[in-house]
Amino acid sequence: MSETQETNALSNGASNASSSKQDGNVPIWNVTPDLDVFESATHYLIVLNVPGATPESVNVQAIGTELHVRAEQAPTPGQADVALAAFERHLELPGEVDASSASANLRDGVLEINIQKSAAARRVRIPVNAN
Repeated sequence: MSETQETNALSNGASNASSSKQDGNVPIWNVTPDLDVFESATHYLIVLNVPGATPESVNVQAIGTELHVRAEQAPTPGQADVALAAFERHLELPGEVDASSASANLRDGVLEINIQKSAAARRVRIPVNAN
């Protein structure tokens, strides 16, 4: 798997991060969330850590062999001076996918994306006959 684009990283103690002001208020930190990609014969499972994101703030798109994921941390009531984070990852999957089969679930700050491989991208075992 190769990543086609990444924003600056701030994960697991890394110090690279960039911030920008949102309407002159609280800064938003652009970070790169940790992720794992699992592959089976028929589908991919992508798991991202997106703490503080809500289902409404997550945008997942599959375009050809690319997967684009964007999420924003929800503001915490009563903590207007706390910086928020915008999470973004762009991945290139090794084969075509069936975007209509995709599903995404967010639970406890972990986003799981299941997406089926297209029929053309699946491995097919070809039986060998003896003459």
